[in-house]
Amino acid sequence: MPLVPAPPVAPRGYSAVELARAAGVSTGTIKHWFAEGLMDKPAFHGRRTTYGREHLVRALAIKKLREHNLLLPEIKRKLAEIPLEELAKEVLPPEPAESAASGAGERADAAELGRAWRRVELMPGLELHVRADAGAVVHRMAVEIREKYGCEREEGRR
Repeated sequence: MPLVPAPPVAPRGYSAVELARAAGVSTGTIKHWFAEGLMDKPAFHGRRTTYGREHLVRALAIKKLREHNLLLPEIKRKLAEIPLEELAKEVLPPEPAESAASGAGERADAAELGRAWRRVELMPGLELHVRADAGAVVHRMAVEIREKYGCEREEGRR
């Protein structure tokens, strides 16, 4: 199974709120998982503490395993046995789809990354534009918006 392309992580990482939102859980749940030793704590910098891609991957994996009614000690054992990239293959969402037109003018070099945008068509006449270097939270929200309000949903109501 090929590695699922992951939305880029913002260079600054995630705040606790962004991490919780991206994982679809509360910040209290994230704190509990840290307390239970399910995830390694990042270096503490007060309100500027940031969480990385590995925290997102682990949080999504824990949530998925909890949905299968596994208990936290079982989840802790499983997480210790599975490499991070294997977890990432299972839990990270694919990048939002790009149309051929939106990618045609983009350059892949680092100097252009901050100016590259992804076009997410919600329905004819309605687009969402997401900066390519936006964090995974933003990319995941774009996918969720498209899934909830996009073309298929609109056509299904008619």
